[in-house]
This record gives sequence, structure tokens and C-alpha cells, in this order.
Amino acid sequence: MNGSLKLFLIVLGAVSGMLIISQLVMGLLIVNGQASLIKAHQHSGYLTVACSILYLGLSLMVIASVPAQKDR
Repeated sequence: MNGSLKLFLIVLGAVSGMLIISQLVMGLLIVNGQASLIKAHQHSGYLTVACSILYLGLSLMVIASVPAQKDR
């Protein structure tokens, strides 16, 4: 696997994880009365979905491209 692709996948995975956690935190704040965060929650939700789908797609492509190892 290409080293730069591996680094990109690690960074993208970390960003996806942070976005998912921020969605949880903003959702909890909205439930507890911070209605001003609704638009931010919606927009970051779109970004979370886009990053997560990109990460999953690229990760699956990398996994599928690894050749099968033969038994010794």
C-alpha cells in the first residue's frame, strides 16, 4: 500500500471519529436546551456523513486490493 494513502486514511479516519463525537456532544446540548446549535449540528452532520462514507469506501478499496496470501 502506498504510504501517502495510508497516512491519508489514518487522518481521514481520525477526522471522521472526531466529527462523530462532536455530533454526539452537539445533540446532547440541543436536547438540553441549546437550540442555537441546530444549524451547526445539521451542517456538521452532512460533513460527518461525507467523511465517513469516503473513509469507508477508500478503506474497503484498499482492503480489496490486498492480494491473498498463499499457505506455506
